[in-house]
Amino acid sequence: MNNSRSSLDAKSLSQPFGTGIDAGVQLENCQHTAQIYATIEKCICVLSDLKTRQSYLYQGGLAEQLGLDENNTAIRSIWEDELLNRIHPQDLQRKYRLEFQLFQLLKSIDISQRFDYEAVSKLRIKDKEGSYVFVKHRILYLKGLEGDTIRFALCLYNILYNHPEFDVPQGVIVNTKSAEVIDYDNQQFDNKLSSREKEILQLIQYGRRSKEIASKLSVSINTVHRHRQNILQKLKVSSAIEACRVAENMGLL
Repeated sequence: MNNSRSSLDAKSLSQPFGTGIDAGVQLENCQHTAQIYATIEKCICVLSDLKTRQSYLYQGGLAEQLGLDENNTAIRSIWEDELLNRIHPQDLQRKYRLEFQLFQLLKSIDISQRFDYEAVSKLRIKDKEGSYVFVKHRILYLKGLEGDTIRFALCLYNILYNHPEFDVPQGVIVNTKSAEVIDYDNQQFDNKLSSREKEILQLIQYGRRSKEIASKLSVSINTVHRHRQNILQKLKVSSAIEACRVAENMGLL
């Protein structure tokens, strides 16, 4: 399985979801939102409930073009694999990486700003004839009543018309409120860790212990410990192993 997808599973599904009495109402509201998107945009819309680990498909005209099973409206997974398996492998890897970066970004900012962001990318997906067609993919998260957790993910797949003045990027994160565009290789991600923190994390990835790192960098072991703690806090992880995996998926290593 793709490392970014595995990491996203680990981060998103392990959140401390609540057990509020309004959980069913939240789901119904989000399903209604997904249905509206599918109807208005005539797109394939996938609503994933991270709490129950189920997804709901709302299929517009694109589903017929791709030859998808129109009766498959509920999935016991947060991943729409029937559709994902049709995506070009290079595009799929990039998609997972971008979605992981989006999730990490959202968990690092204030809750009030969290739902202003979405990830947008261009994918090659096989149609029912086996030929690749270009599709615009967007993922955003819908607001729920789960406190600090992120529960509902909404994926939209729209046909991308071949016109010189109409295109989408290979992969960016967009703030829909401010119109700020963040490329997935943008400095905002690169600067998440300092150059020294990246250097130390690289040595940790190579299996070096704190004492060895301190000797190699000519710093005290307390300095190494402080950097290690800063790395864990910045990446919102609990172990050095997880930090290495997260940093690699975010393109920091």
